[in-house]
Amino acid sequence: MIWHSLIWAIWRARNHRVFNGGVVDPEEITESIKRISWQWFIGRMAMGPCLFYEWCWNPGDCFHW
Repeated sequence: MIWHSLIWAIWRARNHRVFNGGVVDPEEITESIKRISWQWFIGRMAMGPCLFYEWCWNPGDCFHW
């Protein structure tokens, strides 16, 4: 899931740069990867096992239900 969000965030940043002439900020891409992967993770669960800050700290802890 993190791999997918990595590719998605890079793809979106690339599109933003190519089509809008925007500037790509690596830190913004990193934060986007964290946010998207967490949203996709909790979207697959009936009840999210962790909060966003826990996901950013160590995503592996969220897989122990």
